Amino acid sequence: MLRPYRCMQRRRSVKAIKINHALKRLKKISPEIRYADCFTEKQFTSGLIAFRPTKNSDRKQITHEDKDVVCQVIKGSGRLRVNGKRIPLRPGTICHIPKGTPHDFAAGKSGELVLFYSLITTG
Repeated sequence: MLRPYRCMQRRRSVKAIKINHALKRLKKISPEIRYADCFTEKQFTSGLIAFRPTKNSDRKQITHEDKDVVCQVIKGSGRLRVNGKRIPLRPGTICHIPKGTPHDFAAGKSGELVLFYSLITTG
């Protein structure tokens, strides 16, 4: 886990990270995917995930049975595939994927797709 900056405020810790620093510390999951959790609390985990362009993107979809996913495109372009639809992704796009929904992401041909994500436990 990345070490966030911390500021104390009313018994709770405020956390902040620098995105460019965090991107240098992403951990490799596969040749296509790197990630880092940035914030972890009881009800959610947030972090960064990066997808590299590949000729044969892994078509396996992931499902979070008890978590909603909210993500924002930080840089690059690509697509989200959900329910047989391909949704184009560009910086500034925000997505919500309800729990139990199979989905996957892939980078476009021109470079890496980077997302800030939150996995929110919804029961």
